[in-house]
Amino acid sequence: MLRKQQQVKKAGREINALAPNETLYAVNPDYQPIFFYVKAPVQYVSNVKNLPRDVHYFLVRSADEVDALATGKGAPLGARPIARVHDIQQTRDGSLRSASANRE
Repeated sequence: MLRKQQQVKKAGREINALAPNETLYAVNPDYQPIFFYVKAPVQYVSNVKNLPRDVHYFLVRSADEVDALATGKGAPLGARPIARVHDIQQTRDGSLRSASANRE
């Protein structure tokens, strides 16, 4: 149990380093304890189509990653994967993917 908690905290720290002080959108994440350790505000959406057009950071499950990258959402140049975060609960496919807009 302690090992799982440490993994969850580590995943939260990784997300905090990637998306500090910006809203993080979570696409249909189910229950994910990592969100207790994420400092940025988390906004839940039911599917990729519900993401705002100018979204900067969002998490999607592996099964939704292709759809997320194909949506054209993400300001200004579209989304790209920036990190993989292991799904501690392993309720579906074992991982979450984080994607961010190209911000150069």
